[in-house]
Amino acid sequence: MIKYVIIGIIFLGLGGAFFLQKRHEKKQASELARRQQEAFQKAHASAPVPHPVSQRLPQTTLTPMLAPTPKPRPTPMLPKPTPMLQRSP
Repeated sequence: MIKYVIIGIIFLGLGGAFFLQKRHEKKQASELARRQQEAFQKAHASAPVPHPVSQRLPQTTLTPMLAPTPKPRPTPMLPKPTPMLQRSP
């Protein structure tokens, strides 16, 4: 009888932990959706004021492009024969 009580308590405990985890996940998902909705509304609330391009972008200097690296050569599938295993003349 004690074994059944212990198994029942473990089963109910795991079920409760699973329930609390799912409830926490739903709460996080709703908070994330709310934050995304607020960010979307904030981004589209007013049209941005156009600024000249020179004021928005920092001065950039041209950097030379690096030469592309050569492709690696494929390695042979079989190892090179060792001198001990070659035929003797």
